[in-house]
Amino acid sequence: MSDFVLTEEICEALARVAKKKSRSLGVGVTFSVTDENGNLRLLQRFGDAILPSLEISPKKAYTAAVLRQSTAEFGKIAQAGGSAFGINVTDNKLVIFGGGFPLLVEDKTVGGIGVSGGSVAEDEEVAHAVLDAFAELTR
Repeated sequence: MSDFVLTEEICEALARVAKKKSRSLGVGVTFSVTDENGNLRLLQRFGDAILPSLEISPKKAYTAAVLRQSTAEFGKIAQAGGSAFGINVTDNKLVIFGGGFPLLVEDKTVGGIGVSGGSVAEDEEVAHAVLDAFAELTR
């Protein structure tokens, strides 16, 4: 899959998974997909997702894509005492709490996803369902 392309169809399929999972949890979320450079490919708001999620979700996807790690992982080093403390103040597009994950194909980052609107645990549960579906799509 070295010539992998994150198509519109794949982005839409991932959004359907996010919508289904968020509905099963009874929580409204906003779901985003970016390419490997953090450029927004898809943004959808489901249910009664809180309005700030429209800003936060794409930033989670951006962070995960450009830093090639989950936002929760990144958040650990961005906390006081961490090696990247304060970076989120320097670059206001970076998010330092859970809900953003890179999309990987053969250990290469090909994009990022962001889920926002529920608790961090709910956002991550939706994201993990999407990651599972992405893994199936890219086998």
